Amino acid sequence: MRSRLFLFACLAFCAALSGSPASARGPEPALWKIKNGDSTAYLFGSVHALPRDWQWHTKPLDAAIASADVFVFESELSGRSIGNMRVFLRENGTLPRGKQLSRMLSEQGLADFKTLLARTPIDPDSINVMRPWLALLTLSNSQVQTGSKRLLPGEGVDLTLMDYAEKKRKPLHYFESAQTQLSIFVASSPDDDIKAFEANLHDMLKARDVIEPMLDDWTSGNTAGIAKVNKEAAAKDPRARNLMLDVRNHNWIPQIERLLLEKQTTFITVGAAHLAGPGSVTDLLCQRGWKLERVRTGTSSPPAACPPATMVKSPNPPKEIALRL
Repeated sequence: MRSRLFLFACLAFCAALSGSPASARGPEPALWKIKNGDSTAYLFGSVHALPRDWQWHTKPLDAAIASADVFVFESELSGRSIGNMRVFLRENGTLPRGKQLSRMLSEQGLADFKTLLARTPIDPDSINVMRPWLALLTLSNSQVQTGSKRLLPGEGVDLTLMDYAEKKRKPLHYFESAQTQLSIFVASSPDDDIKAFEANLHDMLKARDVIEPMLDDWTSGNTAGIAKVNKEAAAKDPRARNLMLDVRNHNWIPQIERLLLEKQTTFITVGAAHLAGPGSVTDLLCQRGWKLERVRTGTSSPPAACPPATMVKSPNPPKEIALRL
């Protein structure tokens, strides 16, 4: 799995950023709306961690949030879920006794590994015995702690909206379990693919140059820029793209369609990479014939949500794809 997709999908674990959005117009992140009789669903792409002073709220976006009866997220982040994740990490995060990452790497890979270890406050020996997928997450997370601007999960879109929903006593639902997400990371960076692990390490050294433009694209509602990152990542590793985006996008569609049968307003928040470009959740919904509207969240007029040719409602419900890890 090459790290542009890895870093975007896990923006909570990535590099330091400058203090404000690049757009002089102010924030206008992408938001979609679907109406089906008495049912309304909003689709919003999240960035999972942000600097404390990053501005992303707008009046239209806040109005949509305030109108919601139900909030839906990718996965649960409650105390019980975190406990289950810790069990998963204990069972799946460590190399077999006697093995160390540093002994598995080429000369260049070892040099990159040592450079990244030097940037983290975490004990290097503990990272050295991690399986590749967990080492990548841990080293990426260290970028948050060492940069001039800290990215904080508590300031990210997901936890901000979860906290809002809980304070308003609104129901929260989830598309998948946290263990499912972790299993995808495991499958995307297998122990025996050291070449890919080293490629990720090397790309991670340049993470600061990649993440800031991504975040600016998200803040300004530039889904074409996000889709470009998805396309580049898919060209490098189609299997990782399939695991992390395509299969999950497809499997969320029947869940969204069931929500659109309820007489309620639902606010759905998933990672921004899931809502950009071909094969995205929005693209699949358009192909299914749902009439999506791109909501104007700032001063600019947003592009059309669906090409006219896709607006033919399919009578058949989609079937879920088995996630083969």
